[in-house]
Amino acid sequence: MLELRVLGGLAIWREGEELRLPQSKKTRALLAYLALEARPIRRERLTAMLWEVPDDPRGALRWSLSKLRETVEATRIVSDRDTVAFDAADAAIDLAEIRGLDRTGFDAAPAAALAKAAEAFRGELLAGLDLPDCHDFQAWLVAMREEATALHRRLLQALVRREANQPEHAVPHARRLVGLDPQDAAARIELIRLLIAAGHGREAEEQYRLGSRLLDEAGAAGAQALRKAWIELRDARPAAAREAGLAVAASPAILLNRPAVAVLPFDNMSGDPEQEYFADGITDDLITALSQWRWFPVIARSSTFAFKQRGGDAVAFSRELGARYAVLGSVRRSGERLRVSTQLVDAVGGHQLWAERYDRRIGDVFALQDELTESIVTQVAPEVARVEGYRAERKAEADLTVWDLNLRALALINKGTPEGFTEAKGVLERSLALNAGASHTHALMALRNYHEALLVWARDPIDTSGEVLAAAQAAVSLDERNWLAHAMHGISVMWHRRDYDTAAAAERRALALNPSATLAHQFQGCVLIFAGAPREALVHLDAALRLNPQGSNMTMLLSDMALAYMLIGEHESAVGSAQRAIGNFPGDIRAQQRLIAALGHLGRRDEAQAALAELARWQRRLSRRYIELTYPFRDSADFEMFVAGLKRAGWRDD
Repeated sequence: MLELRVLGGLAIWREGEELRLPQSKKTRALLAYLALEARPIRRERLTAMLWEVPDDPRGALRWSLSKLRETVEATRIVSDRDTVAFDAADAAIDLAEIRGLDRTGFDAAPAAALAKAAEAFRGELLAGLDLPDCHDFQAWLVAMREEATALHRRLLQALVRREANQPEHAVPHARRLVGLDPQDAAARIELIRLLIAAGHGREAEEQYRLGSRLLDEAGAAGAQALRKAWIELRDARPAAAREAGLAVAASPAILLNRPAVAVLPFDNMSGDPEQEYFADGITDDLITALSQWRWFPVIARSSTFAFKQRGGDAVAFSRELGARYAVLGSVRRSGERLRVSTQLVDAVGGHQLWAERYDRRIGDVFALQDELTESIVTQVAPEVARVEGYRAERKAEADLTVWDLNLRALALINKGTPEGFTEAKGVLERSLALNAGASHTHALMALRNYHEALLVWARDPIDTSGEVLAAAQAAVSLDERNWLAHAMHGISVMWHRRDYDTAAAAERRALALNPSATLAHQFQGCVLIFAGAPREALVHLDAALRLNPQGSNMTMLLSDMALAYMLIGEHESAVGSAQRAIGNFPGDIRAQQRLIAALGHLGRRDEAQAALAELARWQRRLSRRYIELTYPFRDSADFEMFVAGLKRAGWRDD
């Protein structure tokens, strides 16, 4: 049986084996369009949708159809002089099957069918198949995605209704329903009701606070309904249960299960009222940028800017807002010089955790604001995670929450050791047992699997990358705005499926959600290297290096830069980057391999021979098969260039 999956990235399976898709993005788009339309389409319509007139559209269509016949059974592509159709007889198309369930009514469908349908939603419909220059196709794709989202919503609503009397079973569906539209007050109220009924009081409070903030910031009409429902649900519980679980909503000083961060208005120390807008602009940008990390709640501007009128003790005010951490700062201008001072303070203990001073020359004001915001955010967000990690280490095992466990796992992942990865897996499995619907936990599992896969490349990189992909897809499906989930999805799609377009699109999505994410810049650089765009890759790798020059992924980053430099012929720079990577971690065999190839291209045979001998201490055998598996170049010329450098260095595939 042929199986066609469109909910997520396009994939085709036959008898349990995934088939290789055509490399041409338009050919894949053609297959998806024909399969989902399920009717004969006129050739003129297809060419108008996908090909420009100067490109010989009819010839392009014939070529694409020939590629599709190679991919699926040739008889499934039914064409005559005027029309083309996809024969879906005995084929399973996930969206078509869900449409069929919807027509008969989700409430009447068997439980097993509903569960299977829910599992089919692995991500955005035809993720990575956007064609912005093909306006008709793009309009069709947008409409199809809206239909898929509406189907998903009705399906989840049916599952919640069916499991209403078993809150523990209904909660995961309710979480996903809220994830589809975080501003849907009715869905969030139902989730809170189910969480309270299931005994998850702390998460219920967090869902209330998060929903209230989102609705207030959006000016949505459901904010009042949410507050009213919250009071009713909270007060309906017995007093003993209230004391044991859910905090009182009217007490904002109660800390959230995840620590909140308050960015208070930066002080204008210039004595010039005209500079007030710059200080406020920095504050606004920091609130926005910190919110994009999504690891911790950030108090809304409407709450923190009340401090400007009230004044007083900034740290005490942050505690009143329910923040565990406060970001404070000041702006001082003198002539053409600007000084911005900032600090991160523990609002509970009142002590300073981190501080920095930035001196800049006034130029483009908006560009300066962006630069300062970027510099501050890339220090504050990791510092919060670091301090919270220490806090989690000191907690009793019985008191550990999902947040605590995830921080423990992240610290273990950052150790970069096999033992750390093994322990991190157990910690994340505990976290998922507490809350299987936590997108960030699945994203961390993908990150953990990815780093472990780097250690076992010599065994089977394709299989190990499949575990990364599975965890990343789960994370994206649970929270479409989780930048780390998209970043992990992109890198795993490239390794597991060699789908460079989908991978690059996923990394672009991650960066759109969080432009300060160094890991997303690094992964985008890696994808672009193997996709055949090393110069563009260096832009992202340089950005990652600038954003976090002391990051935990520094060795991998420098190793990727070495490969990119080599592919554009800048072999001296490649040698320098590879040597820096090896200086950070002598056992980085990827950096050693790239150092050898770059030295080979430069004709520095003695140094290359010494590097080969050093590599032999860490990697028993460097074979051509290993290179084919772990250097997934889209362009064979890039592959041959890399191998040529190794050969000039004296490497032989014995």
